[in-house]
Amino acid sequence: MKKTLTALALLLLSAPAFSAGRAPAAKFDADSRDFVSANKAYHVKVGYSGQGGGGRARFELSAASGKKISTFETIRAPFSVTISGDGRRLFALNGSWSQQVTITDMNVYSSAGKVLARHDLRMIGPSGEDFSRDFSVYALGADPGQGGAIYVFNCETGQLRWKKKFKERLSGLKLSGDGARLVAVFSAGEGVFRTAVLESDGREAWHGVIKTKNNLVPRVVSADGDEFELWEGKMVYDPKVDYYRDTVLKKRRFRFTGSGAEQVEVKDVNEPAVK
Repeated sequence: MKKTLTALALLLLSAPAFSAGRAPAAKFDADSRDFVSANKAYHVKVGYSGQGGGGRARFELSAASGKKISTFETIRAPFSVTISGDGRRLFALNGSWSQQVTITDMNVYSSAGKVLARHDLRMIGPSGEDFSRDFSVYALGADPGQGGAIYVFNCETGQLRWKKKFKERLSGLKLSGDGARLVAVFSAGEGVFRTAVLESDGREAWHGVIKTKNNLVPRVVSADGDEFELWEGKMVYDPKVDYYRDTVLKKRRFRFTGSGAEQVEVKDVNEPAVK
């Protein structure tokens, strides 16, 4: 018995250090994804320790020049990451995914990896997103499976400004330059789109209906939100390169007045869509 206890003691002393309470370092090689800001100024590479949203993640944030800004680990593995154009904020949608995607929550990180806020979200995936031109406001369109929803966040704090659910499916959204107004387009039926102008508290200031067989999305909004453009488009076959390209066919310009918004110009075009 004494020999057995001695042998057991020697075995414990020679065991790796983590067996005494220290866990081995996580490996982030199960999967990796790359995300780029809309203005191409910042890039984040995410390494995953598990599959389909399980395990931890490691973020590596860099500038377009290749200069590394930060590296940090998170306990949630993001399905997608949206980076502000100034590189100061990262909005990470978390959940699970395999044959179907389920988003359950969102973390807002500083560029150094500090968690500024966490929000519960229930959706299949995003259906549009945008930053104000000064990067003070972030808007996220959600596809809950039925209808649509819009969430608007303060970028400095990561806190929610307002949220609103809609019966219609969201086709796209665009913030004004100062983030005080938001233009959203909804699919209200086959060939029918409803456009709404929403104020900084989510209140609907105006809405109008446009009938078209093409896709319709908001693309340009002035700094103060008094003017905006809706672009009609569809996938058009280009025989020169033998593939279909997303093409803008018509641009509709609106001007917002005290009594609502009025269409002031319709321009027929045929040009590649600009994201």
